[in-house]
Amino acid sequence: MKFTLRRGRGWVFAALAFTAFSTWADTDKNFILQVDQVTPELIAQIESSGARITQKYDNINAIAIELPAGNAAALKQLSGVSGIYKDRKMSVPEPVKGATATLAAKDIAGVVDYDSIRNDLPSDYFRSHNLTGASTLFGAGLDGSGVVVAVIDSGTANNPDVVPAIAGSVIGGENFVADDPESATSTANGPHGTWVGSTIAGHTAFLFSPDSALAQSVKAHAPDSIVPNYANSGLDLLPMFGSAPGASLYAMKVFSSLGGGAPESRIIAAMDRAITLRKNYDAGMPVVPVSGSGTEDDPYVYDSLPIGVVNMSLGGPTLFAGGDLEDRMTQAMLDAGIVVVVSAGNSGFAGMTIGSPGSGKGSLTVGAVNTAAHERILRDIQYGLGAGDLFRPTDHLQMAYFSSRGPNADGRNDPDVVSMGFASFVQGPDGGLNLVSGTSFSAPDVAGGAALLRQAAPEASAKAIRKALIEGANPTPLAETAGDMDQGSGLVDYPAALAMLESMGYDMMPGMMHRHGWGHHKRPSKKVAKNVRRLGYKVLKAKHPKSFALDRLDPGEVAHFFIKASDETDQIIIDLTKLDLGPDDQQNAFFGNDLYVRVQDAITSTDATLYENFIASDSQIVIDKPQTGLIRVAVMGDWTNAAPVSAELTVQAIKGEEAEESAKGKIAQGAYAAYGVEVPSGATSFDIELSWKENWGHYPTDDLDLILLTPSGEVMYDGATFNSPERVSLENPESGSWTILVNGFTVHDDLKHMGSKHGRDDDDIPTSEWELSVSADGNPLPLQ
Repeated sequence: MKFTLRRGRGWVFAALAFTAFSTWADTDKNFILQVDQVTPELIAQIESSGARITQKYDNINAIAIELPAGNAAALKQLSGVSGIYKDRKMSVPEPVKGATATLAAKDIAGVVDYDSIRNDLPSDYFRSHNLTGASTLFGAGLDGSGVVVAVIDSGTANNPDVVPAIAGSVIGGENFVADDPESATSTANGPHGTWVGSTIAGHTAFLFSPDSALAQSVKAHAPDSIVPNYANSGLDLLPMFGSAPGASLYAMKVFSSLGGGAPESRIIAAMDRAITLRKNYDAGMPVVPVSGSGTEDDPYVYDSLPIGVVNMSLGGPTLFAGGDLEDRMTQAMLDAGIVVVVSAGNSGFAGMTIGSPGSGKGSLTVGAVNTAAHERILRDIQYGLGAGDLFRPTDHLQMAYFSSRGPNADGRNDPDVVSMGFASFVQGPDGGLNLVSGTSFSAPDVAGGAALLRQAAPEASAKAIRKALIEGANPTPLAETAGDMDQGSGLVDYPAALAMLESMGYDMMPGMMHRHGWGHHKRPSKKVAKNVRRLGYKVLKAKHPKSFALDRLDPGEVAHFFIKASDETDQIIIDLTKLDLGPDDQQNAFFGNDLYVRVQDAITSTDATLYENFIASDSQIVIDKPQTGLIRVAVMGDWTNAAPVSAELTVQAIKGEEAEESAKGKIAQGAYAAYGVEVPSGATSFDIELSWKENWGHYPTDDLDLILLTPSGEVMYDGATFNSPERVSLENPESGSWTILVNGFTVHDDLKHMGSKHGRDDDDIPTSEWELSVSADGNPLPLQ
């Protein structure tokens, strides 16, 4: 890492600045180093510096490290390091709140095994396999047998007495959480990974009392999904069948049973391990356990496995969609012969909210749809029988309101496809049954579909299978209410994908489809707005009011708008007027009809909601001080509406007074610029703003941090976030000498990644151009 003191007050000031930087760096002790090559010399250099190596990888030139307290200077001493990244922590994935229900244990009367029911199933399973065509492939004898699906998640339980839904499916697993004693297949793990596993490979059925709320609701809303009075037992049978009930599952646990999320380095380690297992298999290594007894607490561990599919129902933010380490690992997995299926995320319904690794170019990224039957059953369970019809009055298939939307910042549309992800019927590691919602459950449905194709065409490449699933998808069921950035290529259609796979040749090397943006032979622009325009979407500068008619938005239909915000944009004003919510006799009985509005800040690839509300009358939304880039406004005809609704949308971006520049410069990764400023006694406000050219409107985005050292020696990290610009506003600040640090934490190499010299300084070192404005009580302050 390179440190550069641009200005200062001699060695005393430099010492203060470095103290502030060192203290700040020690609050983020975990880093991922991108290196030119992993060599014994580099490993020795890292270890001798006092850093502890937490992860080494077989298939990517990177090392994860932990720095001991007080040793931040070790970062700048490492040679052969081309990038240093914060080891971001990814939250434990959870189902969507408000769209989940736990089924009453008293209503569950028994379990019927797979062999007893496989020839006596209802015509349409609760999983809506008729919707995706999985049932057609089941009828052709396909069930995913012989295909290994690795589940990178919270662990997948292997105890047939407790979790009969996947009895015999879990062949082993590995725990990547060093300080968690629970195995990857323990029933003591969090539920998410077992819910995912039962979505892929569930193969049993449960008996319910015919008087239970679930049985009555399913018989009312999905009668072909249940067998009343099964075998004259007086009980109703409801199957829990995954999309690949014969597939084998290998649990790769990255989330601790103790909670607390998972660092990105650990998730990359699991991805790396999956590649190694597959490569070892392809190299002829025998598939035999190398450790373990096969029990819940001591699973079999393998050094060679024919992993055909990996499911990753997880995600987090990224500065570099398609180009960061985790995203690049998806391409490495695909190259190794693994179909990588990733959830789009639950940060919708505004645009540009798909996180990493769903933003990876090798990912098969999956959004979620919502059927009327599934929602009505869920609402009956939540609010009482009969509530479902009133809550969801329309019958058409919809995008799930929470499903993250595209495009990516580099101009690729996402998601790739969509599948069922609302009120999925699953079993958890404690044996409990739930209805859960989220793209976490649409992704494993498609992972199971990929397993069906792998079984049907074992010689097909992973790239060909991915392409077949994308190009075989059907946009028609959602065509009236969803566009490319909502549904991608459409609802998965497994028989169509198999037919396409067979017709195009199993080893065909696919490029990106034109509907998904630029192909592999084109480079994205450095400007996110240009990448978005290439896809046919308008980007509004809105210097003057611009109005748009929102004519008859169907329930669940979203109108998307992209508004350009510069670092001079003071406000964005959004007016919704002329609301027509439909006739009185076509209103939702619970809520009436309305608009559901979300406004996302300029941060891409994650949720950065500035405003969210249901609107039933003329309203004005004022967004103060947006970040620099594209603000996304999404207006939905509420998915619970009973009829189409209309309105007029007017937007305007208001330019504020340009702040007087206090300092500017260029900064390299790992460097800092340090300044002193005197805050006068009696000041009631102290405002510091750091902006930079490679902001959220730029691809990729740089991460610059603003760190403050108070006169009394306190270090403030309020400006060390993902925001661009970084803004710190203090009331009644301490008077005296403050230190301001500008740190180039992540500065991308445009020449290497984009084919451009933009952002380079005279020494050919990647730099980011920045400006700093400092004032007290609105008056600019001179910097020292």
